[in-house]
Amino acid sequence: MGKEEEIVMAFFGIGKRKDEEEDEEFDLEAEKEEERRDRKLSRKLKDLSPENKRRRKEPPKPWGKKERIIVLSVLLVTVVTSAVLALTARDFNLPNFPKLSFDKNSFKFSSPFGEDKIILGGKKETPDTKTEDMKRAFNEKTKNLSGTYAFYLVKLENGREIGTNEDEKMTAASLIKLPVFIALYKEAESGNIDLETKYTLKNSDKRTGSGSLYGKPAGTILTYRDMARLMGKESDNTSFNILKNILGEDKINAVINEVGMTQTSIKENTTSPKDVGILFHKLWNENLINKASRDEMLGYLTDTIYEKWISSGIPPEFDVAHKYGREVHVVNDAGIIRSEKPFVLVLMSKGVVEDQADKIFPELARTIYEFEK
Repeated sequence: MGKEEEIVMAFFGIGKRKDEEEDEEFDLEAEKEEERRDRKLSRKLKDLSPENKRRRKEPPKPWGKKERIIVLSVLLVTVVTSAVLALTARDFNLPNFPKLSFDKNSFKFSSPFGEDKIILGGKKETPDTKTEDMKRAFNEKTKNLSGTYAFYLVKLENGREIGTNEDEKMTAASLIKLPVFIALYKEAESGNIDLETKYTLKNSDKRTGSGSLYGKPAGTILTYRDMARLMGKESDNTSFNILKNILGEDKINAVINEVGMTQTSIKENTTSPKDVGILFHKLWNENLINKASRDEMLGYLTDTIYEKWISSGIPPEFDVAHKYGREVHVVNDAGIIRSEKPFVLVLMSKGVVEDQADKIFPELARTIYEFEK
């Protein structure tokens, strides 16, 4: 073998030993990696054993029992709250469902079957057939409507009274202006106020809502009588605010007490159909102000800008001196129908759908007038 051949063999021999060493190192590393995998798997299997359950960290669950209870509770509270608010807005009175109410003397609920109310534990007078028919007709027309409807009627020739829900305390809306009207004329009759006194309008006097005085510029001059006319013809809120401040609540409350309006509060803006009916009855009989003041006041309450409610249900040949009022879920109208046999009619509502009330009020007035004529 030559020298060159020995060099070549030596070279390949070194390369062979290096390959063998690398294979041994690879096999050793592979064995170590396999041992690591075995140990890791063994730890996992051991961790899954029952005795290690408490130490084991479970992955978080998105909907645990606690979370489900919280979510269910929130949903229930939301549903119940929404239902209560909806019923409150409708005065706990839905179409074709009896209305529950409580008082200290009896438990009662309205019936959808014709009678105005059923009373347990109390006495109910038996009215004449005509009165009963009038009440039944009123209930038939309103039973499929949301909210509470009430009426109160006084026959001016004999003072006889008929009503349904007439003692129910309700939002007065603009009917609360009636005691202010009376107080103004009483003060004028006593000489404490001159209705021709001039008043200069201020921006702070203005109240939004009904009436045209709100749109007049500050500095506009008008008399107390002008404001009485606006309060009657337009139910003007700014005129009401000014006259209420001029008179003061004490004098207005004195009128409320004199009339006997036990459910009426100017602060709370509440009254009842019977309270309003009593006021009109005493006004007509000149028990509150004299005939001249009465006739002027009734004139301001006749042919107003609000003639689509009671007035629309009464034949046009008869004058209707009335006061209209409206708020959210509230429509009211009340006054004196000067027909062949004059009578006071009060229609009030609460928790109603206003569009429904707008449509039914003329029908109710017409129905009651037909019974009365």
